[in-house]
Amino acid sequence: MVQNKNRVAVAEVFLRLSFFCLFAVLVFLCSAQARAAGSARSIGEILSKTEGNYRTIHAFTAIFSQKSVSSAATTLGAEKAGGKLYYAKPHQMLWEYDKPEKQEFVANNKLAWLYTKDERRITLFEAQKLFASPLASIFFGGALRLRDNFNVTLDPTLSTPATAVLRLAPLHRDPSIKLAYLWIDLRTYQISRVQTQDLMGNTNEITINSFTPRSSLDPGLFRLQVPPTVKVFDSNGRMLTTAQIEQLQSEISSGK
Repeated sequence: MVQNKNRVAVAEVFLRLSFFCLFAVLVFLCSAQARAAGSARSIGEILSKTEGNYRTIHAFTAIFSQKSVSSAATTLGAEKAGGKLYYAKPHQMLWEYDKPEKQEFVANNKLAWLYTKDERRITLFEAQKLFASPLASIFFGGALRLRDNFNVTLDPTLSTPATAVLRLAPLHRDPSIKLAYLWIDLRTYQISRVQTQDLMGNTNEITINSFTPRSSLDPGLFRLQVPPTVKVFDSNGRMLTTAQIEQLQSEISSGK
């Protein structure tokens, strides 16, 4: 039992980092306004064209690879992962990991859950806590603007004639992020890579190996489905009854 709880705790941190990366990508699709020291025109153009490229996309799928490095290397070391990402407006996403183990991480504006297939276990997370970062608030609520939270500059050491690398530094202290970097292909104005660093020194990098816009996705991808013999636990580790699971499924489906 202790081992399972530890694995869930590690997975929560690991997936929170990956989730933040996705928000960092999607925020740029929603806002082209940013502060820039000495390069406002070039950054404004890059963001405007990137936003325009994604504005009409209502859903997409992508193949991703991920590398997470913990500052406590002797404890967690480096994690390499990968799989397929599904996203649909509004507020629906699914991270389908096929390595290092089969996992699914699903989220909407109401709830998030981790399905660890080998353990036959679903762990629920509180959406308010999971989406508490400024980037998540921008994406889900739309009330904040990027320029209110980040200083955005072009990194000349990482950028090339074909790729612009943008550096995001929070204007206000946020434990989930110290710095973020975005790699933008200047030929297509698509985001190809995202890297984040938190205050503890952990880094997380996601590379988008393919990106496919879709007109729509099956809504069932983002619903809580509990296979036979799979147990469901809330964020406090309490196992849900069949009645509680059915009630939760009904609330998610109805949008209440």
